[in-house]
Amino acid sequence: ARLLTGIWSPTIGTIRLDGTDLSTWPRRELGPWIGYVPQDVELFDGTVADNICRLGEPDGDAVLAAARRANAHEMIVQLPQGYDTPVGEHGSRLSPGQRQRVALARALYGNPQLVILDEPNSNLDGGGEIALAQAMSALREDGVTSIVVTHRPSLIAHVDKILVLAAGRVQKFGPASEVMKEMQRQAQVIVGQKAA
Repeated sequence: ARLLTGIWSPTIGTIRLDGTDLSTWPRRELGPWIGYVPQDVELFDGTVADNICRLGEPDGDAVLAAARRANAHEMIVQLPQGYDTPVGEHGSRLSPGQRQRVALARALYGNPQLVILDEPNSNLDGGGEIALAQAMSALREDGVTSIVVTHRPSLIAHVDKILVLAAGRVQKFGPASEVMKEMQRQAQVIVGQKAA
């Protein structure tokens, strides 16, 4: 996930965005193109709104749009000071699930064309999972390319293709339904061998 965002540089090969080597893009220009929710969410010491706009010049309409797109608006307005709620150092005043939902809104700020979600539901409760699934469906409908790194099958229903990696190598890649059928078939074979 970090390679795809340009945070890390590949040691072999290139990562391309619209056919251009990602390393040639100026970092400041990647922000509007790429939204990223890391596995371990860290928020800035500021307000919820500051975090959504990435500590940039606040644009209230864009902050609200990103929060609504992430299905986090209702959760945010229930905080003590709504969008003006201080999150504390590293987001310490919010629960892990709330931090994850604010991070999704931050990733969607400015309408990026590529959204990378690294274990985006690891700290979410049931309501947060539903909000994430709805946000992913809306991104798909809007033609936004989304890459989801997950171990949980609950997000599989919201993807078109699945890439299975094992020890850094591609094991399977293809339409989600086909890859899932193949994985289920393999699991049944393994269970059958253990039973025998």
